[in-house]
Amino acid sequence: MRLFLMVGLTLGFVGCATLGIKDSNLALQITPQPVLRGQPALAKINAPMDANSVVGTVQVFGSPQLIFRKNSEKGIWYFSGVIPFSPWVKPGAYQVRVIAHLSKGQPHYTEMRVELK
Repeated sequence: MRLFLMVGLTLGFVGCATLGIKDSNLALQITPQPVLRGQPALAKINAPMDANSVVGTVQVFGSPQLIFRKNSEKGIWYFSGVIPFSPWVKPGAYQVRVIAHLSKGQPHYTEMRVELK
């Protein structure tokens, strides 16, 4: 039991270490609010333009990675997509996390709660 607890705590800390630094300067916007299943949604974030990549996830089991694209003219990274109608995707509140993998240093991330209808 003690070994199981130690392994669990160690894996928990390893998982937290890979997130990087929570950054209050990252401004994530998701429209429309609430997000509607079967309708297009747009996520924008003001991550640094020199970031190597920006990736988002919805904090549920099996969530795909949402790969953001860079728009240098507007100075934003964005992701556009549609949440499908599915028996596995239920209306409710979901936590969205977006991580900016910077060219130097640890990744920076931000989170927000999104309502899905």
